[in-house]
Amino acid sequence: MSTEDPRQLPRAWRALIPATVLGLIGTPVLNAAECPTEGLRAPLGYYQIPEPRDSGSYNCEMVPPHTGDMDFTSKYEGSDSARNELNEAAYQEYLAASEKIRTFEKELIAAADDYQVDGDGPAARDCVLANLEEWANADALLPENINHVGQAVRKWALAASANAYLRVKLSSGETALDQDRMARIEDWFSRVVDGVRGYYTDREPRKVNNHDYWAAWAVMSASVATNNCGDWSWSLAKFDEAMGQITADGYLPKELSREDRALEYLNYAMQPLTLLAVFAEVNDTPAYGENREQFFKLAQNVVDGLEDPSLIAEINGHEQITKGLYTGWGLAWLRPWTETWGGLSGMASFLDEYGPMKSTRLGGDIEFLYGVEPLWPDGTDPYPPFDLRIDGQTTNG
Repeated sequence: MSTEDPRQLPRAWRALIPATVLGLIGTPVLNAAECPTEGLRAPLGYYQIPEPRDSGSYNCEMVPPHTGDMDFTSKYEGSDSARNELNEAAYQEYLAASEKIRTFEKELIAAADDYQVDGDGPAARDCVLANLEEWANADALLPENINHVGQAVRKWALAASANAYLRVKLSSGETALDQDRMARIEDWFSRVVDGVRGYYTDREPRKVNNHDYWAAWAVMSASVATNNCGDWSWSLAKFDEAMGQITADGYLPKELSREDRALEYLNYAMQPLTLLAVFAEVNDTPAYGENREQFFKLAQNVVDGLEDPSLIAEINGHEQITKGLYTGWGLAWLRPWTETWGGLSGMASFLDEYGPMKSTRLGGDIEFLYGVEPLWPDGTDPYPPFDLRIDGQTTNG
């Protein structure tokens, strides 16, 4: 994108209200002009119409709701402030306690892919909605007893489930969906969002890190699903908070402090930060604003570190752990970045080597979602473009 592109300029109506302020008032003092007047949009790929195929009966995996406590053990239990030493026993305990929630995420996104990518038809779409409705009716993910690890798990579940819902909702005609069911699901999303916002608002600066960015991404995804301007603005304010943490040389200090896992967590932070910026760009609201240069510098530093981890070791003095880092889900953020702003140096080689990119918490089949231009053409409206074919060719007739 050229510097003359108007999408890079801050909009006059952009709400730059600190997240701390938004969290202190029951109904944020926002007016309609702070959200796009035509409604909140997802990237264009979310609206792609499934290409049906004759696949026989569809096997829907229903996941029982998690309705118990969310007081989970951290996999870094016993580690010092760097939070970098894996406690295998604690990790296994965490996996067992959170199993239903993690399975819920995966099955929802798998069913959304079955519907939208593989063409398994209304049965796959209904599988997404049936699981969501069951969890909504059970008030899942809304326990009285929830610790900081449970808060992290809840926001990841919100990110995955909101994206699955967005995909089936936006690619379906309104008459194809039960509006009462949709209302129950969206009411549940709103209540889960309230829990996420309540915890991640007004956090001490020393605690703000990648978890806050993931919380913002989860809330933003749900805000588009429910067209909630207050939640959208909260997410943008959290993004502003993240941009303010980037150092002059383009790093996130909290992630660098993870010692031998600094590269892992810098890359991990780029996943929600990239999608936050992409969704904002899609809504003609560049989220990085005056921090564009620093944001792009951060992205380039992470890619450079992926190419040569010793660059990070030179900065924080710790040889980097890279096991499990180079995967199609860990590097999934590179695809939406490339399709929205063009690839930075080194991105293409990672996309070629580790693709196709897929990530449950970023939306599922990333190659499918960003196989078409993410940004909306001028003058189009936020309704399913029924002429958008599966091959990404559009005819605006």
